[in-house]
Amino acid sequence: MATYLEFIQQNEERDGVRFSWNVWPSSRLEATRMVVPLACLLTPLKERPDLPPVQYEPVLCSRPTCKAVLNPLCQVDYRAKLWACNFCFQRNQDPLSPGVRGCCEIG
Repeated sequence: MATYLEFIQQNEERDGVRFSWNVWPSSRLEATRMVVPLACLLTPLKERPDLPPVQYEPVLCSRPTCKAVLNPLCQVDYRAKLWACNFCFQRNQDPLSPGVRGCCEIG
C-alpha cells in the first residue's frame, strides 16, 4: 500500500497539477491562520498517454482578436448549433470541418 505522500506524487505526475496544500480551509478562521497561501501549479500542455489524440485541427473562435480553442468549458447551444467562447463570449457556428462536424449534436 502506498503512503499518502506517494499517492499525492502519483496524482501530480498523472494530472500535471500541484497544490501548495492538500486540503482547503474549512472556515474563514482557518484561512486567516494559514501561513502558506493556497496556490496551484498547472501544467496545461502535459502529455497524457491515457487520452487519445484528436483527429482534426483545433476549432478556433471566430473573433479575430481572440482565436481561443473550443474546449470542454465552452457553453454549447445544441438547438442553435452554436458554441460560446469562454474567453470573449463570442457565439460561434458549429464547425464545418469533416472531422468535427456535428460536435454540437447530442449523443
